[in-house]
Amino acid sequence: PPGGKERKRKAREASRWWGMAGASSPPPTPKSPKLQPPLLERAKGPSGLDKIVLRDPRGFTAEVRLYGGQVTSWKNEQGDELLFVSSKAIFKSPGAIRGGIPICFPQFGTHGNLEKHGFARNRLWLVDDNPPPLPVNSGIKTYADLILKPSEEDLKIWPHRFEFRLRVALGPKGDLFLTSRIRNTNTDGKPFSFTFAYHTYFSVSDISTY
Repeated sequence: PPGGKERKRKAREASRWWGMAGASSPPPTPKSPKLQPPLLERAKGPSGLDKIVLRDPRGFTAEVRLYGGQVTSWKNEQGDELLFVSSKAIFKSPGAIRGGIPICFPQFGTHGNLEKHGFARNRLWLVDDNPPPLPVNSGIKTYADLILKPSEEDLKIWPHRFEFRLRVALGPKGDLFLTSRIRNTNTDGKPFSFTFAYHTYFSVSDISTY
């Protein structure tokens, strides 16, 4: 038919054009975002005892041992250690860890009838897997809540039921926040008295006495 050859020629040209388009290189695959380490991690420390590692995206870190509920490391974004832990520290029961931030409870020092600085620093604490939320405007991205309750052996030497909640958090500028809440859980509602302290060991470059 008239014009048939022309239509076939155009069809062949169109076929070649689409064939070339189909053979072109596919668009580059987007690169996967770099995976960040978890902000909260449970790991093993010396002597096989569990610890919680807190990380801030800006590089700050902190470590808290479940034994004693004790913070034993706090580093700035350059990786400088800000807490002191003795090279002779023993990370196992029944002794206390020498360094970091020991929790003195329910007695500070020798101000009472218990062992020096109380028993909280050489007990195993539990991690609260569903802790209360932070205030919306706190700026804190990583935190952990630990809980200590008395055992039957503890009640024999200090006959008061309690729940000690410790929150360890890294602030937006790398500040370390420790918040303690101690609740009386005596079934008879009887009040009790206690003394308490964070016995912090800071890392310093030099100490001189005069």
